[in-house]
Amino acid sequence: MAKIGRNDTCPCGSGKKYKRCCLTAQVTNPDAVTTAANIADSIADDDDICDCCLEDLEQRADRALDLILDGHVDDAEAMAHDLMRDFPREVEGIDLLSMVSEARGQRERAAELLRRAIAIVRVHPHHDAETRTLMNRRLKELELRA
Repeated sequence: MAKIGRNDTCPCGSGKKYKRCCLTAQVTNPDAVTTAANIADSIADDDDICDCCLEDLEQRADRALDLILDGHVDDAEAMAHDLMRDFPREVEGIDLLSMVSEARGQRERAAELLRRAIAIVRVHPHHDAETRTLMNRRLKELELRA
């Protein structure tokens, strides 16, 4: 796999520089391109966030979702990237970014991001079966419409 520079465009497709996007999600190897597999590999079963941080994450994710529903996708995208930066091992920022892409009609990118989120949800212990089911259903819908 080719090495990506900090100032190169992020391989996740966000259009941002790597250092401002997925570099912060690199946990295991700072020279590797962020993928669902290496993020998922870095998540330990006992690596849950504290209740205070979880509450902050959920409130911010809810605000970003409200922005998407209200048509403010640029603001929602910025919030999704902030969540990815602040909570690099959590799935909410990636999931919201997939919703932003879908709202913009970028179904292929939305599906790619959702696959990445699903890979994280599979190995993270605090995501319930309903979350997994909803994400898989959204992915199937995106793939059917693509």
